[in-house]
Amino acid sequence: MRKQPHSTMTKNIGAAVALAMLWLCSGPALAAENNCMASYYRSKSPACVDETLAQFRQMVARSAPDNLVGFLAELFRASPDERERLLKNEPSNNVRQVYVYSLYRAGLAEEAKKYAAASQLTALLDKLQAARVPVLEAVRPSEIPGDNDTLIGAYMASGNTVFIQRILDNYAGADDAMVSDALRMAYMMSKFGNTLTPKGRDDVMTKAACEKYQCKVDPQKFRRLLTLASAFWSTQSLSAGDEGIKTTMSDFFTRDARLKNLLGAEQAAFGNYMTAIMLITTFKDKRQGADQERAFELMNKSASIYEHFGSGKEAFEPFMNLKK
Repeated sequence: MRKQPHSTMTKNIGAAVALAMLWLCSGPALAAENNCMASYYRSKSPACVDETLAQFRQMVARSAPDNLVGFLAELFRASPDERERLLKNEPSNNVRQVYVYSLYRAGLAEEAKKYAAASQLTALLDKLQAARVPVLEAVRPSEIPGDNDTLIGAYMASGNTVFIQRILDNYAGADDAMVSDALRMAYMMSKFGNTLTPKGRDDVMTKAACEKYQCKVDPQKFRRLLTLASAFWSTQSLSAGDEGIKTTMSDFFTRDARLKNLLGAEQAAFGNYMTAIMLITTFKDKRQGADQERAFELMNKSASIYEHFGSGKEAFEPFMNLKK
């Protein structure tokens, strides 16, 4: 097999990385902008649903956000009266498409069929069936980050932590290295956004992950990493304002000794990384004397090791050298 030119390989990796971040950042964006949706299960307010749909009608979207589909699927399944109210006389074709998708994912096959026919959207329903898109009760996230969002939406509609548990269960079947790398990416995203990169540093982490997991050769494994990272990032972000998610996450990692240890190690490694970044920022433009120059070089080395998925121990070694 002929090797690709380096420039071609670089372009391919770049494209894969761009797609990776699209997957990783496809999280509950609509919910983040719509606090009433995130807490709907407490109020069961029809006005909140109407507000959410009004917001979606104004969006330029090629497809429905997964969290909105999950939200409506659970709402349609659990609340026939609300389902009837919403399906009646919907003016937006985009929303009608979301309704077909949501009815299908709710497992309401007959209702989906009737509504699709009445809305001239039978072709959409046929595509969902042909693709064997799983209904909500069968969603078990593994290699599709959007599955996390679907279950988060269902949780928002119901408050049922079973949906959050299913998101986290993906970690139980992942090996130690993938668990650690996914947690690291999640921490970086929570702090620095979708580039996973502090201001002033090169954007290397997603490219390093792509190369480590051979994203062009084995995209399935790479997608698994992204799904795990998305799972922790999204649930941790939402847990700040939701006791049910917070408790479910805490219980999940506490009762599994392996995952508890890996999480603790990554928490410590991230703390060390943040310390290194602070020192790098301090000495970047104001290095005076050999000691400060050495500190800058060692902290830069430590941060680089961390960003390229070196172990927490490897990334911490420059700290030890700094004390000598």
